[in-house]
Amino acid sequence: MLFTENSKSIIAGDLKKFNEIFSTAFQSEESLLKKALSYLTPQRGKQIRPVLVILSAKICGDITPISHYLASAFELLHCASLIHDDVVDNSEQRRNRPSLNAIFDNKTSVLVGDFLMAKSANFVYKIGDLEFLNIINELTSQIVEGEMFQSEHAHNFLTEADYYKIISRKTAALFSVCTKSGAISANANEQQIKALAEFGENFGMCFQIKDDIFDYTTKNIGKPTFNDVQEGKITLPLLYSCEQANEKENDRIYDIINKDKINEHDKSFITKFLKKYNGIKYAETKMNFYKEKAVENLEIFPDSPEKKMLLEVLNFAVEREF
Repeated sequence: MLFTENSKSIIAGDLKKFNEIFSTAFQSEESLLKKALSYLTPQRGKQIRPVLVILSAKICGDITPISHYLASAFELLHCASLIHDDVVDNSEQRRNRPSLNAIFDNKTSVLVGDFLMAKSANFVYKIGDLEFLNIINELTSQIVEGEMFQSEHAHNFLTEADYYKIISRKTAALFSVCTKSGAISANANEQQIKALAEFGENFGMCFQIKDDIFDYTTKNIGKPTFNDVQEGKITLPLLYSCEQANEKENDRIYDIINKDKINEHDKSFITKFLKKYNGIKYAETKMNFYKEKAVENLEIFPDSPEKKMLLEVLNFAVEREF
């Protein structure tokens, strides 16, 4: 559970305003686009990013309509990036349903992703502040650079520093922008903005490491187990294990990540390999390291319902089962 019911009531009104704005982006008179958007509409997800925008604004002062537009813009950008990721990775499943590209095709999916990115930029444009336009433009560049860097290093071994570079750009950057922009929208001071931007960054690192751990487990997360391995991506649990392993074992891993399709024997080998070298445990240790840093980022703020909720979201990110 993301929040207790008592906690959620504190931001219920703001989430309602966010959803009213967010929903307007999924409307079109063009028939194919309308069908595709209708398919996406029920897939609202956990809405963690808009929640972070709202809480970051409220912990700094009075929330404004700007906060609601920012929350909508960043959630749309997230949705668009997922659609594009599924096309790039040839993924056929998203949140326990066929992905958009599996139902329609890659061309349609890319165009739908582009449409949502345009709507995201339009929401920021309506705010009328160049600072937020610059923020979202820089963020979009970071996400693309992270994706390109990951693609460049697919089907090969990474350094741990390269891994952190990828997840910082692809995942943590968006969380950091959510918390930073939320603070700015509430006229926060520089210390508060810096603290919340760093909180979002550390939160995002936790969130992505947890996702990468899931890829080697049987948890119900809405995508096939070993999906990253199938795509030639070596994430932290496997990366650490490879650093501890011998040459023969690493040769086997290299062969697996360069296969067109991995089989049950490959999955069994990786599972035993991770257990032998404590790859999952190491990743969990790193995840908790970033969690502790995120907790420290909030120390400048006095106790409040909003601070408590931010910590609840952080705990959810590391303890979730999906």
